Amino acid sequence: MNRKALATKTVVASVLYYIITGLFGFIDRKVFAVYLGQEILGLNGLLVSVISMLSLLELGVAGSIGFSLYKPLEEDDRGQIKGIILLLGRFYRYIGFAVALVGTALIPLLPVLVKSSLPLSYVRAAYLLFLADTVLTYFTSYRRILLQASQRDYINKNTDIIAFALVSILKILLIVVWKAYLLSLAVKIVFTLIANLYLYRYTGTAFPYLRDDALRGGVSEETKKLISDNVRALFVIKLSTYLVFGTDNLLLSFFVGIEAVAVYQSYTVIINLVNSLFNNVFSYIIANIGSYILSRSKEETYDLYKKIFFANFAICTYTSTALLVLLNPFIRGVWLGENYVFSAPVVVILIFNNYSRFVTQGTEAFRGAAGLYSPRPYIKYLALAEGAVNIVFSILFAKGLNMGVTGVFLGTTVSTLVSTVSLPWIVYKFLFGRPLREYWGKYFQYLLIFLACALGSLWLYTALESAHVLLNLLLGLVISAVIPIAVIAALYRKSEEWQYFYRLVMAVLQNVRQKLPGAKQR
Repeated sequence: MNRKALATKTVVASVLYYIITGLFGFIDRKVFAVYLGQEILGLNGLLVSVISMLSLLELGVAGSIGFSLYKPLEEDDRGQIKGIILLLGRFYRYIGFAVALVGTALIPLLPVLVKSSLPLSYVRAAYLLFLADTVLTYFTSYRRILLQASQRDYINKNTDIIAFALVSILKILLIVVWKAYLLSLAVKIVFTLIANLYLYRYTGTAFPYLRDDALRGGVSEETKKLISDNVRALFVIKLSTYLVFGTDNLLLSFFVGIEAVAVYQSYTVIINLVNSLFNNVFSYIIANIGSYILSRSKEETYDLYKKIFFANFAICTYTSTALLVLLNPFIRGVWLGENYVFSAPVVVILIFNNYSRFVTQGTEAFRGAAGLYSPRPYIKYLALAEGAVNIVFSILFAKGLNMGVTGVFLGTTVSTLVSTVSLPWIVYKFLFGRPLREYWGKYFQYLLIFLACALGSLWLYTALESAHVLLNLLLGLVISAVIPIAVIAALYRKSEEWQYFYRLVMAVLQNVRQKLPGAKQR
């Protein structure tokens, strides 16, 4: 199957996954709020954060090994591919055992981590089910990386769509009929295990040389060194990401209360839904960039980067503007009610953090595709500095200055400055070999346009807001779409980046029109 066909299948699967997970995510959240209450909702979000902390033991193995697969897949070096997958499986078994041991050791700390009136036995049972789900995943999921690296991630997505839909339906029934939260977690374990085992068998059929005992899977010393270097760097990056974005639930629980975690989760469900398709697209792009870098010149690679950075900015500006305008009206008026809403200043900070995080996604994609996780030994610690800054400033603002929820999110705002500065420096210095001022000129230009679009849209929406909830949502949708698109089109319609994507969209639309019934007759 050619790359175009694989790309089409991946995009379709990503869109379907986005729709299914988004739809059931909203329904699950509503069911939780109505039938289980704010405390269990907050507990669920908090335990997700604790398990994410344990997942740091994965050390970035999947990312570094995924990068190492691009070249042997391109060259069809089957011995090298098998060797790398066997190495990944061995790593993941060690990691599974480590997560089980460390996770069990954390059980006595649950009363400190979880500030709740729920029975401790109930909290422990929920935690152990989360832990079992994670541990079993490490033993069964490692071959997924081969499907991702070979641009067949649509197979992973299609499998996950079926499993997620079945799990969600059963969870909803269990909670509505019996309020059986713990049983719903057990059901998730079963279906996750079935999905991973199916994919394990599928890869054995799709890549039969993985099961060929006559083929000795070996990994070159050069590849081993690259994997080793990238594992160390990616662990630091993963730790930093967790300290910046994964500790908010823990800090909110500790300084404000578990109810604040439940409210925050109502925002993260929507924000993650909006960003999930965006992330899926960039996950696919990384695999393609890896091949592109290997076969093209630096100038051609930089030309592609500029286009992706522009698309990155345009998407972030639109999604963040829509979130700023619509989050509170939707949560308050349609979904969960007044008890699940933060004040406007807190929402502004959340959305600015969201923009700051995702506007560098294209830059991050190029670093990942080029394997630039630690081009110099000290560079990996820049990411760790970001995590440390987040913890220090979040505690300072939330506790020291008594800012509560606002303080926790302001700490994240300060910390993202580290990656905002370090990411482009790494890519421009070690991949493109170009002056960094070229990046900052574009970055600040894009930032000013985003702020103008977002704040202008919010002001216009507030001025026109009425007492009719559905009318307000429609108004917000129109404003948050028209203003960013109109401003970006007016400013960039003659640019190379805009013309590139305009031609691309027109070509896709033309292709669709040609496939419509009766198109040949016309």
